[in-house]
Amino acid sequence: MSKIVSIQDISCYGQCSLTVALPILSAYGIETAILPSGILSTHTGGFTGFTVLDLTEEMPKIAEHWHKEGIRFDAIYTGYIGDSRQFELVKAMKKNHLKDGGKLIVDPAMADHGKLYPALTPDIVEGMRTIVKEADMILPNITEAAFLLDEPYRESYTKADIEAMLKRLAAMGPEISVLTGVSYEKGRIGAVAYTKSTGEFVEYFTELVPKNYHGTGDVFSSVAIGAYMNGKSLVESLKEACEFVVKSIKTTLDDDTHNYGVKFEKILAQG
Repeated sequence: MSKIVSIQDISCYGQCSLTVALPILSAYGIETAILPSGILSTHTGGFTGFTVLDLTEEMPKIAEHWHKEGIRFDAIYTGYIGDSRQFELVKAMKKNHLKDGGKLIVDPAMADHGKLYPALTPDIVEGMRTIVKEADMILPNITEAAFLLDEPYRESYTKADIEAMLKRLAAMGPEISVLTGVSYEKGRIGAVAYTKSTGEFVEYFTELVPKNYHGTGDVFSSVAIGAYMNGKSLVESLKEACEFVVKSIKTTLDDDTHNYGVKFEKILAQG
C-alpha cells in the first residue's frame, strides 16, 4: 500500500485542499498523512472575513519528529502554500522523507481565471517555481502555468499552444506535466499531459458543465494522483479525474445554496 503525505492548507469549511485530498486518497486505498501549511476558517473563494492561522513555525517540528521516527513516504503531494518560507521545507521533505524512487508531486494551487488567489503575493509564484524545478509531476491549470512561465494569460489556446506550453513547463524540471482546464472546442474541457523522457502527449476531454465551483482543481489532482499511484496509466488517470469532477459538479447543480464547492463525497460513496 502506498503512503503519501499531502502538504497544503486545511480550509475548515469549503471542500478543498486537505479536506478533499485526505478522503479521496484514502478512498483509493492510499495511506495519507497530512502536513498542514495553515488553517483557514473557510477557503478564500467567495467568503469574506476568513481567519488564517499560519503553521510555518510548526511544520519543521512535525517534519523533524517524523525524521527521528524514520517515517518516509512514496510521494509528497503539495497544494496551496500561503507562506513563501514553506517552500524550503518542501525541498527538505523531499530530501529527508521520500523513499527511494518516491515522487514529489506539485499542484501549484495559487491562481485561476488569470489572477492569483486572494492573499497570495508574487513571492509565492517565485517559491512555487523552486519546487516545480524539483518535482516529478506537476498539475497546474492554465493560469498557474502562465504564472510559472512568467507569460501573459490568454483566454484561448490552440492545441499547438498547449503542447508548446507543456514543453516549456517540462524544461523547468518535472518529468510529467499535466495541464488542466484545457479546451479546444465549445462545450468540451479536459487535461493534457506531457512526459519529458518519451516526448509523448496524452489527453482526455469531457463535457464542459457551465458552472464554476471552488475546489474542483483539488478534486481533479487528488483523483489523478490516487489513480496514478495505484498503477493506472497517465491517460487513464486523466480520464478518471475528469469524469469524477464532472460527476461531482452535476451532483451539486440542483442545490443553489451550495456554491462554495462540489459534493464530491456522493461520488466517492458510489465506489
